[in-house]
Parts: sequence; structure tokens; C-alpha cells
Amino acid sequence: MYYLYLYKKYLLFTLLFIGLIGFSQERKSTTKKWLDTVSIPGLRCNAYLNKAHEYYELRDFPVFKVYNDSTLLVAQYYNLKEVQVKALINLGIYYDIVDEYENSLSLYHKALTVCDSLPEKEKTKISILVNIGNVYNNIGSYQKAIKAMEEVLVLSELYNVSGISKVAAYNILSNAYSKLGEEEKAIDYLMKMKNLGEKLQNHEIVLTALDNIANAYYKQGKYDEVIKTETAAAQYSNAHQPGNKRAITMLNLGMAYVKKKNAQKAIQYLSEALEIATAQNDKEVQKVCHLHLGRAYELKGEYQKSLKEQEMYAHLSESSLKDIAAAGKLDVKYEAGQEKKIIENQLETAASSNRNKEKLIIGSGTAIVFLGGMLFFFIRKKRKVEKERLRFKQNFDILFDENKALKTKMKELAEKYRERNEEVQKTIKRGPQYKNSSLTQQDRKRYMNGILDHMEKEKPYLDFDISQSDLATKLKMSTHHLSEVLNFCFEQNFYNFINIYRVNEAQKLMRDIRYKDYKVLAIGYEAGFKSKTSFNRVFKNHTGLTPSQFRKENNFEDA
Repeated sequence: MYYLYLYKKYLLFTLLFIGLIGFSQERKSTTKKWLDTVSIPGLRCNAYLNKAHEYYELRDFPVFKVYNDSTLLVAQYYNLKEVQVKALINLGIYYDIVDEYENSLSLYHKALTVCDSLPEKEKTKISILVNIGNVYNNIGSYQKAIKAMEEVLVLSELYNVSGISKVAAYNILSNAYSKLGEEEKAIDYLMKMKNLGEKLQNHEIVLTALDNIANAYYKQGKYDEVIKTETAAAQYSNAHQPGNKRAITMLNLGMAYVKKKNAQKAIQYLSEALEIATAQNDKEVQKVCHLHLGRAYELKGEYQKSLKEQEMYAHLSESSLKDIAAAGKLDVKYEAGQEKKIIENQLETAASSNRNKEKLIIGSGTAIVFLGGMLFFFIRKKRKVEKERLRFKQNFDILFDENKALKTKMKELAEKYRERNEEVQKTIKRGPQYKNSSLTQQDRKRYMNGILDHMEKEKPYLDFDISQSDLATKLKMSTHHLSEVLNFCFEQNFYNFINIYRVNEAQKLMRDIRYKDYKVLAIGYEAGFKSKTSFNRVFKNHTGLTPSQFRKENNFEDA
């Protein structure tokens, strides 16, 4: 969803930077003081780090970067490895803030490499892993984030690390599980984070927990609760951090007022959030502000302003998607490098043993088998896509009859499948697909009508990150029953079902004179698609035309 993982970033950066400072203080109290062996260069680096911390607190991230760049140069020249790690982590944090994930991951991987040569490296490794987990969430590698955070919690217990690292791990785990649709686990970790924040008397932790709880209410459609929670967060912030307004709190309030159709208040809060995010160079928050400002101006009927906000959103989205892809490639490259080192060591050992050579040959054979399997998988997937395309083509007359509402079309499609299934079962005496189902035919019909009503009134497909569990929760039914109804009534899986509505929405917008100046990509985002690639692929599979071709055939050239 547009709002979910944004809230997970700010707490992490503050926690980890403070955590680093705290770690430095702990080391001063030990008998062997790592930096005490360094005279002026070490003092200079500490002074730079302290200044960087000051500017971080002021949210002046460009100056924060400059001081860490200077620290890294001095530390590398004098071979101050612990200081190098600190500077590398802080620079990784900077690039994560400005959404340059490839640079961020690269710096964290370098920090891990330098960390291997440090005494008491486990504590430093925890700081690096937490930051890497945050990047994994930002680029959509949620299972990797969970794995990294589970390691952080184990190491935190083993080496008695401060509660700050645990809070950061809880924060990342909450985000990852929420993205995977496991909301109960996500809420559980949020509560752990909030409770630990209160115990530590850390206001930033408490405020971020409140932001994330408000986010959970937003997902549930409880917009009054969002406003209540974030109003309390703003009051708490004024009491404990006067003058320090939070972009995320303002953004939450703005989004809630958009949902409540209060355009004036929505624009007020979203504009304030955008101003703060721009000053902090936070592109991700800026992007979401533009998206919801576009919707708020549309509510007011100010379509030119809405168009401008949509264009800004589309521009920032394209930039963000490119960087996410680059970061994913870099992470795979790093893992491949690690695997290469392991293989090189194995080959070195194999050179002294014929038996090991044989193992290497077997390994090569396994690789060939694996590649063959991948080729088979690719061919099978290609056939499946083609089969889906043909099936949509067969249903084209029903789904894309312009004279009927989509709800009516879907009911007609369901009736068509029901009649066909009855004929098939009579012919081959096949039992029902869901043998353990507790649903009767009447139950399925009732659920089907509820789903279609919800899709028509609430338009959940406009949320590009909607999951099957999200929809099931809103419909107050189990994911299993939702899957069964979609499959039995429409012969669709969840994502194909959602995409039917998105394509229909995109077609309506491209026929609407009010959207004639919108770019095709902006139409796709408005209809709920996550990227240009998915919009083009799904739209063509459903209609046989690209979005641009469809628009031209409907008298509007691609803007």
C-alpha cells in the first residue's frame, strides 16, 4: 500500500545512529580502548561524528552526509577501522533516507567486510544487519528482512545489547510481516516496540509506534481512529519535542481526511507533510504526498492542480522503481560474490584430491540439471501466461461490454461458469474442487454478491499493494473461503480478479474527458497498478491492446 512502509524508516535511522554513539561510549569504559591508541586523527573523527549527529537531529541530511564523508576519508587514511564502519553505516543511512538503495546496500556490505577485522565485532554487526534489514523491506525482500532481524534478536540476547537494537528489529519485523499479509504478527511486534519504547523513555520510539498503529487503523478503514491516534501523537510530540513536526504524522492525517472526503483539511495536512519531506529530501514521503494531494484536489474539482500532483507522483515513482531494481541486482551480486569465495576455497581444496575433483564434476552436472529445470519452468510459465491470455479473450465480450456495469458483467460471467461446471460434472461425474469446503452453493452466491458490492463501493483495487488477506479481512471472511469463491464463481485467482477491476478502471479513466491531459502512466497508477511494466502487461493480456493503443482508439492521444 502507498502508506505502509514509509513509517518504518525514521525510527530506524535515529535508533541506529544513537545506538552507534552509545556503543562508542560503552567501549570507552572497557580496559582496552580501541580509539585511545589514536591521537589527533581519532579525535578529529569523533568531532566529525558528533557534528554529523547534531545535523541528523536537525534533519539536515546533506550536511549529515558531508561530515560522514569527511570522517570516512580520515579513517581510511589512518586505517581507523572501527571509525570506518561507523561512517559507512551512517552514509548507508543517508542513502536509504534519500531512497538510493543501491548505494545504501553497497555501503552496508563494505561495513560488514571491514567489521570482520574488529574486536567485539558482533555488536557492530547487529547495527549493520538492522540497517540492511531496513533496505530489504524498502526493496521488497521481506523474507530476507525477517531472516536478518531474527539473527539480530538472537545476537542481541547473546551479547546483551541495549534495547534500542531490539526496537529497531521489532519495527522491521512488523513492516515485513504486514507486507506479507500477516497482520497479527505485525501488530504483535508493534506492541513490543511501543512497550519497549515506553520502558526506555524514548519519545521517538513511542511516536513512531503511534504512527504505525495509526497505519494499521488506516488499513482497516478506521479513519476516525487514524485521526484520533495521530492527533494524540501530535500532542505528544509538542509536549516532548516542541517545534519538531513529523512528516509521517501529517501525512497520516491528510490521507485519513481524503478518505473522509474532507478535501480542505486533507490539503492542509498533506501540504505540510510535503514541505517537511522536501526539506528533509525524503523522496518516498514526497511521492505519497503528491499522490494523495492529487486525490484531494480532485475532490475539490481542481483538476489542473490534481493533474500536476499526479505528474509529480508518476515522475518520482519511476525514479524509485529504477533504484529498487538496481539495489536488488546489487544484493544478488554481493551474495554471488560470497558464493564465489566459498566455491574458490572449495576448488583450492579439490586440487589436492581426486575425490574432490569428482565432487566438482558432480556439482557441474547438478548445475546443468538445475539450468534445465529453470528452462522447463520458464517454458511452462510462458504457456500458462498464454493460456490466461486466451481465456481472457474468450470472456472479452462479457467483461468489456461498455453498456454494462462491471458488477453486472461479473455476475453474468459467474452464471456462465456455473452452467458450464454443471454440464461438466454431469458428463464426467466430477466431485467439487473444494472437497473440504463448508460452503454451500447459497453461501458462495452470498459471498460472491458481498465481494462484488465491496469492489463496486469501496474500490479496494485502487490500492496497488492490496493482498488477499487484506481483502478477506475487510469482507470478514477467511482467505480460504475468498479463494474458493473467486475460483469457483469466476475461475480467477486473487490477482487476476483484482486486475480485471484495474483494467476496467483504467479504461473508464481513458474515456473520461477530465483525464485527457493525464499521461498513460499516471492513469495506470490511478487505476491501482504498481508499475508501468505491470500496467502494460496486464492491460494487453486483458484487452489485446497496449494502454496507449487503447487510448488512441478512443480518440485521445498519449499525453
